Amino acid sequence: MRILVTLLFLFSFLFPSLLNAKEDPWQLKQSQAGVPVYSRKVEGSPILEYKSNAIINAPMPKAIALFEDAKQIRRWYYQCVRSEVVKNEDKNNKVIYLILHLPWPVAPRDFVFRRTRTEDHAKGTITYSLTALPDKLPLVKGMIRVSSIKSTWVFKSLPNGRTEFDFQQHTDPAGSIPAYLVNKIGAYAPLYSLKNFRKLLTGKDV
Repeated sequence: MRILVTLLFLFSFLFPSLLNAKEDPWQLKQSQAGVPVYSRKVEGSPILEYKSNAIINAPMPKAIALFEDAKQIRRWYYQCVRSEVVKNEDKNNKVIYLILHLPWPVAPRDFVFRRTRTEDHAKGTITYSLTALPDKLPLVKGMIRVSSIKSTWVFKSLPNGRTEFDFQQHTDPAGSIPAYLVNKIGAYAPLYSLKNFRKLLTGKDV
């Protein structure tokens, strides 16, 4: 066992790039009003993964209350026109349904997903993880059901009544939409979602 551990340590020290070969580096795509958006390639997928970050001049409990109100999602999430809880599984797990009206010529998409809340008291963070449940509800005529979501939203309390808000997501929107168009639209989702969320809480764009 000691020999195996030693070999693994040496391998990770001498060849770190091989251990992280599946993760491309993040690249800055754009930044507006203190909200940077990064993207990176995902192995086996033509769709990019995105992440973003914002500092909100509002206390964490207020930010969490807005985020957990499913009916309010349509007010801040990019291109969302309908949002509702379809099942409260327990205090930390909710099944949520969203409809997104995307720019022409892209057909509307709908999402069914489980949102799971976890708390890390040592780090002072609350994390929400989204898992796609495409078969949870019947398909809707005229909608394309999103089949794959890998998304996390992390809130962290900061001094002086502020909150840090991190967002990371990789989604396959399904259908025949070209990857380049998905990636073009995808860059706007974290930017405008975080800006809208912050404005709802503070009444300001910054």
